Amino acid sequence: MSSSNSAAWITESKGKPLKVDSAPMPEPGPNDVVVKNHAVAINPVDWKIQDSGYFVTKYPNVLGTDVAGEIVQVGSEVKDFKKGDRVLA
Repeated sequence: MSSSNSAAWITESKGKPLKVDSAPMPEPGPNDVVVKNHAVAINPVDWKIQDSGYFVTKYPNVLGTDVAGEIVQVGSEVKDFKKGDRVLA
């Protein structure tokens, strides 16, 4: 797995532009998977949250769950997925 990771951050406060910058590499919890993104999307809900600040409890913050990619790590309790599976969410 690559040792670098990037994210589109809301950096300061509501209404500010996104900034693509480095991000910590995630580690899966027992019931989680880590996905290497091949495609991502910012949907209408994401930009509304970015613009209004609703649901954001701290800054900087990363929004979004629209992704397609490949599982690169699985948590210890994950049974239905394995490394290399192609997924979308």
